[in-house]
Amino acid sequence: MKTNILTHISPFAILVFVACNLSREVDIDLPEYDSQPVVECYLEPGKPFRLLLTRSFGFFDPFGVDSNFFQNVLLQDAVVTISYNGQTDTLYNTFSFDASPLKVYNYTGLNLVPAAPGINYNLHIELPGNAGVIEGQTVMLPLVPIDSTVVQFSPDADTVARVLTYVTDDPNTENYYRRLLNYYSLDSVPEQDFLTPDRFLSTPLLAFGTGYELGEGDTVYNTIFHITKDYYDYYESVQLAIIGNINPFAQPSPIKSNVSGSGNPLGVFTCLVYDRDTTVVMR
Repeated sequence: MKTNILTHISPFAILVFVACNLSREVDIDLPEYDSQPVVECYLEPGKPFRLLLTRSFGFFDPFGVDSNFFQNVLLQDAVVTISYNGQTDTLYNTFSFDASPLKVYNYTGLNLVPAAPGINYNLHIELPGNAGVIEGQTVMLPLVPIDSTVVQFSPDADTVARVLTYVTDDPNTENYYRRLLNYYSLDSVPEQDFLTPDRFLSTPLLAFGTGYELGEGDTVYNTIFHITKDYYDYYESVQLAIIGNINPFAQPSPIKSNVSGSGNPLGVFTCLVYDRDTTVVMR
Protein backbone atom coordinates (compact mmCIF):
# COMPACT_ATOMS: atom_id res chain seq x y z
CA MET A 1 0.00 0.00 0.00
CA LYS A 2 1.29 3.40 -0.92
CA THR A 3 1.22 6.11 1.74
CA ASN A 4 1.08 9.85 0.99
CA ILE A 5 3.58 11.37 3.40
CA LEU A 6 1.79 14.74 3.24
CA THR A 7 -1.18 13.25 5.07
CA HIS A 8 1.07 12.74 8.12
CA ILE A 9 2.34 16.34 8.25
CA SER A 10 0.35 18.98 10.07
CA PRO A 11 -0.95 21.93 8.03
CA PHE A 12 1.16 24.28 10.19
CA ALA A 13 4.35 22.38 9.29
CA ILE A 14 3.48 22.60 5.60
CA LEU A 15 2.90 26.34 5.95
CA VAL A 16 6.28 26.81 7.66
CA PHE A 17 8.01 24.73 4.97
CA VAL A 18 6.46 26.75 2.16
CA ALA A 19 7.11 30.07 3.91
CA CYS A 20 10.83 29.36 4.01
CA ASN A 21 11.00 30.33 0.35
CA LEU A 22 9.01 33.55 0.71
CA SER A 23 11.93 35.82 1.66
CA ARG A 24 13.06 38.30 -0.94
CA GLU A 25 15.61 41.05 -0.95
CA VAL A 26 14.21 44.46 -1.84
CA ASP A 27 16.26 47.52 -2.71
CA ILE A 28 14.70 50.80 -1.60
CA ASP A 29 15.91 54.04 -3.10
CA LEU A 30 15.90 56.59 -0.29
CA PRO A 31 15.83 60.29 -1.18
CA GLU A 32 19.09 62.11 -0.58
CA TYR A 33 19.10 63.85 2.78
CA ASP A 34 19.53 67.62 2.79
CA SER A 35 21.57 68.71 5.80
CA GLN A 36 20.19 71.59 7.87
CA PRO A 37 21.79 73.96 10.37
CA VAL A 38 20.88 73.06 13.96
CA VAL A 39 20.70 75.76 16.65
CA GLU A 40 20.80 75.08 20.38
CA CYS A 41 20.89 78.26 22.42
CA TYR A 42 19.91 78.20 26.10
CA LEU A 43 20.21 81.52 27.92
CA GLU A 44 21.03 80.83 31.57
CA PRO A 45 20.86 83.81 33.97
CA GLY A 46 24.29 84.85 35.21
CA LYS A 47 26.18 82.82 32.59
CA PRO A 48 27.72 84.03 29.30
CA PHE A 49 25.67 84.13 26.11
CA ARG A 50 26.52 80.84 24.39
CA LEU A 51 25.26 78.87 21.41
CA LEU A 52 25.93 75.57 19.66
CA LEU A 53 25.58 75.63 15.87
CA THR A 54 25.92 72.30 14.06
CA ARG A 55 24.83 70.45 10.92
CA SER A 56 22.22 67.72 10.85
CA PHE A 57 22.98 64.32 9.33
CA GLY A 58 20.81 61.63 7.80
CA PHE A 59 19.83 58.53 9.75
CA PHE A 60 22.00 56.27 7.58
CA ASP A 61 24.96 58.63 7.27
CA PRO A 62 28.20 57.22 8.71
CA PHE A 63 28.97 58.39 12.23
CA GLY A 64 32.64 58.98 12.91
CA VAL A 65 34.50 59.40 16.16
CA ASP A 66 37.62 61.20 14.99
CA SER A 67 38.37 64.92 15.17
CA ASN A 68 37.61 65.46 11.48
CA PHE A 69 34.04 64.26 11.94
CA PHE A 70 33.64 66.54 14.97
CA GLN A 71 34.83 69.52 12.94
CA ASN A 72 32.41 68.63 10.13
CA VAL A 73 29.51 68.55 12.58
CA LEU A 74 30.26 72.05 13.88
CA LEU A 75 29.04 74.89 11.69
CA GLN A 76 31.72 77.54 11.98
CA ASP A 77 32.27 81.12 10.71
CA ALA A 78 28.70 82.33 11.19
CA VAL A 79 27.88 85.83 12.46
CA VAL A 80 25.78 85.45 15.64
CA THR A 81 24.14 88.29 17.59
CA ILE A 82 21.56 88.47 20.38
CA SER A 83 19.64 91.71 20.97
CA TYR A 84 17.85 92.71 24.18
CA ASN A 85 17.05 95.87 26.15
CA GLY A 86 18.24 98.11 23.31
CA GLN A 87 21.68 96.51 23.01
CA THR A 88 23.22 93.86 20.78
CA ASP A 89 25.81 91.30 21.89
CA THR A 90 28.02 89.41 19.45
CA LEU A 91 28.74 85.74 20.08
CA TYR A 92 32.20 84.96 18.76
CA ASN A 93 33.19 81.71 17.09
CA THR A 94 35.12 80.39 20.09
CA PHE A 95 34.82 77.05 21.87
CA SER A 96 33.58 76.94 25.48
CA PHE A 97 32.02 74.37 27.79
CA ASP A 98 30.41 73.64 31.15
CA ALA A 99 32.04 70.83 33.09
CA SER A 100 29.04 69.50 35.07
CA PRO A 101 26.75 68.65 33.50
CA LEU A 102 28.89 68.66 30.35
CA LYS A 103 27.74 71.12 27.68
CA VAL A 104 29.75 72.39 24.73
CA TYR A 105 29.35 75.53 22.61
CA ASN A 106 31.11 76.93 19.57
CA TYR A 107 29.85 80.54 19.89
CA THR A 108 30.41 82.55 23.08
CA GLY A 109 29.70 86.14 24.09
CA LEU A 110 31.54 88.44 26.47
CA ASN A 111 28.59 89.49 28.63
CA LEU A 112 26.43 87.61 31.12
CA VAL A 113 22.73 86.89 30.61
CA PRO A 114 20.55 89.23 32.73
CA ALA A 115 18.24 87.40 35.12
CA ALA A 116 15.34 89.90 35.17
CA PRO A 117 12.05 88.25 34.11
CA GLY A 118 10.25 89.71 31.12
CA ILE A 119 13.32 90.57 29.03
CA ASN A 120 12.78 89.76 25.35
CA TYR A 121 15.72 88.33 23.41
CA ASN A 122 16.14 88.25 19.63
CA LEU A 123 18.60 85.92 17.92
CA HIS A 124 20.09 86.67 14.49
CA ILE A 125 22.52 84.36 12.66
CA GLU A 126 24.08 84.97 9.25
CA LEU A 127 25.33 81.65 7.90
CA PRO A 128 28.68 81.48 6.09
CA GLY A 129 28.79 81.40 2.30
CA ASN A 130 25.54 83.39 1.96
CA ALA A 131 23.65 80.26 3.03
CA GLY A 132 20.85 82.28 4.60
CA VAL A 133 19.85 83.69 7.97
CA ILE A 134 18.34 82.24 11.14
CA GLU A 135 16.17 84.15 13.58
CA GLY A 136 14.46 83.39 16.87
CA GLN A 137 12.76 85.08 19.80
CA THR A 138 12.32 84.16 23.45
CA VAL A 139 11.58 85.72 26.83
CA MET A 140 13.11 85.35 30.29
CA LEU A 141 10.63 83.65 32.65
CA PRO A 142 10.54 84.05 36.43
CA LEU A 143 12.17 81.40 38.58
CA VAL A 144 9.80 78.90 40.19
CA PRO A 145 11.71 77.87 43.32
CA ILE A 146 11.64 74.47 44.98
CA ASP A 147 9.65 74.90 48.20
CA SER A 148 10.88 71.80 49.96
CA THR A 149 12.42 68.37 49.50
CA VAL A 150 11.25 65.62 51.84
CA VAL A 151 12.86 62.23 52.48
CA GLN A 152 10.43 59.46 53.47
CA PHE A 153 11.52 55.96 54.47
CA SER A 154 9.19 53.12 53.55
CA PRO A 155 6.90 51.94 56.37
CA ASP A 156 7.24 48.38 55.02
CA ALA A 157 11.02 48.29 54.53
CA ASP A 158 12.85 50.93 56.53
CA THR A 159 16.10 50.50 54.59
CA VAL A 160 14.71 52.17 51.44
CA ALA A 161 13.42 55.71 51.01
CA ARG A 162 11.84 58.05 48.50
CA VAL A 163 12.24 61.78 47.91
CA LEU A 164 9.33 64.17 47.36
CA THR A 165 9.91 67.60 45.83
CA TYR A 166 7.34 70.41 46.06
CA VAL A 167 6.93 73.64 44.09
CA THR A 168 4.15 76.24 44.08
CA ASP A 169 2.57 76.99 40.71
CA ASP A 170 1.05 80.37 39.84
CA PRO A 171 -2.58 79.56 38.97
CA ASN A 172 -3.03 82.90 37.20
CA THR A 173 -0.60 82.07 34.37
CA GLU A 174 -0.15 79.14 32.02
CA ASN A 175 3.08 77.41 33.00
CA TYR A 176 5.18 74.55 31.67
CA TYR A 177 7.81 72.57 33.54
CA ARG A 178 10.56 70.08 32.89
CA ARG A 179 11.48 67.70 35.69
CA LEU A 180 15.01 66.25 35.77
CA LEU A 181 16.10 63.73 38.41
CA ASN A 182 19.66 62.43 38.74
CA TYR A 183 21.18 60.05 41.26
CA TYR A 184 24.80 60.29 42.44
CA SER A 185 25.96 62.80 39.76
CA LEU A 186 24.55 65.48 37.47
CA ASP A 187 26.30 63.73 34.57
CA SER A 188 24.53 60.43 35.24
CA VAL A 189 21.74 59.17 33.01
CA PRO A 190 18.57 60.82 34.38
CA GLU A 191 16.23 58.61 36.37
CA GLN A 192 13.40 60.92 35.34
CA ASP A 193 13.23 63.46 32.53
CA PHE A 194 9.76 64.59 31.52
CA LEU A 195 7.60 67.60 30.73
CA THR A 196 4.38 68.68 32.39
CA PRO A 197 1.96 71.58 31.93
CA ASP A 198 0.06 73.02 34.87
CA ARG A 199 -3.39 72.91 33.28
CA PHE A 200 -4.31 69.64 35.03
CA LEU A 201 -3.50 70.90 38.53
CA SER A 202 -6.38 71.18 40.99
CA THR A 203 -4.24 73.03 43.58
CA PRO A 204 -1.23 75.36 43.29
CA LEU A 205 1.00 72.72 44.90
CA LEU A 206 2.96 70.63 42.41
CA ALA A 207 4.70 67.49 43.71
CA PHE A 208 7.36 65.30 42.10
CA GLY A 209 8.43 62.00 43.61
CA THR A 210 10.69 58.99 43.32
CA GLY A 211 9.97 55.38 44.13
CA TYR A 212 11.11 53.66 47.31
CA GLU A 213 14.48 52.87 45.76
CA LEU A 214 17.02 54.99 47.65
CA GLY A 215 19.33 53.99 50.46
CA GLU A 216 20.84 56.01 53.29
CA GLY A 217 23.73 58.11 51.99
CA ASP A 218 22.49 58.28 48.37
CA THR A 219 22.69 61.68 46.66
CA VAL A 220 19.69 62.99 44.73
CA TYR A 221 19.70 65.96 42.34
CA ASN A 222 16.27 67.50 41.75
CA THR A 223 16.05 70.08 38.95
CA ILE A 224 12.82 71.90 38.09
CA PHE A 225 12.87 74.00 34.90
CA HIS A 226 10.28 76.72 34.28
CA ILE A 227 10.05 76.64 30.47
CA THR A 228 8.31 78.42 27.63
CA LYS A 229 5.63 76.81 25.47
CA ASP A 230 8.11 76.89 22.56
CA TYR A 231 10.64 74.86 24.50
CA TYR A 232 7.92 72.48 25.73
CA ASP A 233 6.84 71.79 22.12
CA TYR A 234 10.44 71.46 20.92
CA TYR A 235 11.57 69.04 23.62
CA GLU A 236 8.41 66.94 23.32
CA SER A 237 8.94 66.65 19.55
CA VAL A 238 12.57 65.59 20.09
CA GLN A 239 11.45 62.82 22.47
CA LEU A 240 8.83 61.63 19.94
CA ALA A 241 11.42 61.67 17.15
CA ILE A 242 13.75 59.48 19.22
CA ILE A 243 10.94 56.98 19.81
CA GLY A 244 10.12 57.06 16.09
CA ASN A 245 13.71 56.26 15.16
CA ILE A 246 13.71 53.22 17.44
CA ASN A 247 10.53 51.80 15.88
CA PRO A 248 10.92 51.16 12.11
CA PHE A 249 7.13 51.07 11.69
CA ALA A 250 6.46 54.41 13.41
CA GLN A 251 5.62 57.54 11.48
CA PRO A 252 8.43 60.11 11.29
CA SER A 253 8.00 62.85 13.88
CA PRO A 254 8.98 66.38 12.83
CA ILE A 255 11.00 68.61 15.14
CA LYS A 256 8.98 71.64 16.30
CA SER A 257 11.62 74.36 16.17
CA ASN A 258 11.17 77.97 17.25
CA VAL A 259 13.97 79.20 14.97
CA SER A 260 13.25 80.07 11.35
CA GLY A 261 14.61 81.89 8.33
CA SER A 262 16.07 81.39 4.87
CA GLY A 263 18.76 79.13 6.36
CA ASN A 264 16.09 76.41 6.85
CA PRO A 265 17.15 75.65 10.44
CA LEU A 266 16.19 73.21 13.15
CA GLY A 267 16.54 73.84 16.86
CA VAL A 268 15.59 76.00 19.77
CA PHE A 269 16.34 79.43 21.21
CA THR A 270 15.10 79.74 24.78
CA CYS A 271 15.89 80.86 28.31
CA LEU A 272 16.80 78.15 30.79
CA VAL A 273 15.44 79.09 34.21
CA TYR A 274 15.65 76.39 36.86
CA ASP A 275 16.01 75.64 40.54
CA ARG A 276 18.12 72.71 41.71
CA ASP A 277 18.22 70.99 45.08
CA THR A 278 20.82 68.46 46.18
CA THR A 279 19.67 65.99 48.84
CA VAL A 280 21.67 63.35 50.68
CA VAL A 281 19.29 60.68 51.98
CA MET A 282 19.50 60.65 55.78
CA ARG A 283 17.18 59.56 58.55
